[in-house]
Amino acid sequence: MLTSSIDAISFEFVNKPVRLVATRKISRIETAGLIVEEVEAGGDLSINLWLAWELMEAGLARLADDGISGEEWTQIHYRERFQPIGQLSPLPDSFYSRVHLTFNREKKRGSNNSSRLSQLNRMQGMFRDIVESRIVKIVRLASAEAVSSSRSLQPEEAALYRDLQALISSWRKALRRLGEG
Repeated sequence: MLTSSIDAISFEFVNKPVRLVATRKISRIETAGLIVEEVEAGGDLSINLWLAWELMEAGLARLADDGISGEEWTQIHYRERFQPIGQLSPLPDSFYSRVHLTFNREKKRGSNNSSRLSQLNRMQGMFRDIVESRIVKIVRLASAEAVSSSRSLQPEEAALYRDLQALISSWRKALRRLGEG
């Protein structure tokens, strides 16, 4: 159940369009069902993430979006850590996608730079804190008998919430039937 939800979200993620800036001239690319027109160095293009990774790996482009800034990390981390336990604070749109892109970018930039690696480790620590905090809150929401609003959930979190809520509800009903018999 949960695996298929995550697989669907992952599929959406790699097929999501991202904005790139060409670092060198990119010739026209044709592949099954997809055409990327020629782009001069410095030009913008919007393509699916899976193809963007290939162009970035080849040194032909870089992401136009810088991902999540240090200031954003600090603000999100602070809000999550100090938000009352039952409440989810809203995350920026496409948070988990942006985190993934940020980590990939920082890994490439910092492979030989100890200060960049230290910054990456700091971001990863904050990310773990954010995820653990949100998991606790999502489990609380999913286990409540009253249906809660899931407005503050990212798509990945909403999938977890739905699956947990169904599992907990089913388990709760089965145990209550034991008490009736």
